[in-house]
Amino acid sequence: MTIHDPRYSDVIIIGGGATGAGIARDCALRGLSVTLLERHDIATGATGRNHGLLHSGARYAVTDGESARECIAENQILRRIARHCIEPTDGLFITLPEDDLAFQSTFITACQAAEFRRKPLTQPLHAASNLRLIRH
Repeated sequence: MTIHDPRYSDVIIIGGGATGAGIARDCALRGLSVTLLERHDIATGATGRNHGLLHSGARYAVTDGESARECIAENQILRRIARHCIEPTDGLFITLPEDDLAFQSTFITACQAAEFRRKPLTQPLHAASNLRLIRH
């Protein structure tokens, strides 16, 4: 990496967290001259204190399909450029006895429309050997 005069940068990015650093990297890979400005050390702000969750976006499927699709697209990019940083854990959406069953089909339809990777459970939940039921 070379140090250059920031007055002659194609792009100046303020904030060296995950987003800022990622954008700086992407711009540099595209051949742009980049200056990244950070108040402290890289990733010491919100990025350094996150809980490590890469959000699927499924929670937005019903209320904000555009955000749901954006999450999917960003996840695909991160899996392509930083696969070594991601540990897939998948997720499970369930319907509880007190839930409105009509929402279940609404949610499934919205996930299909957003093109989420999904797989319905093919066996009863209690038969899945890798799951435990914890009652509160």
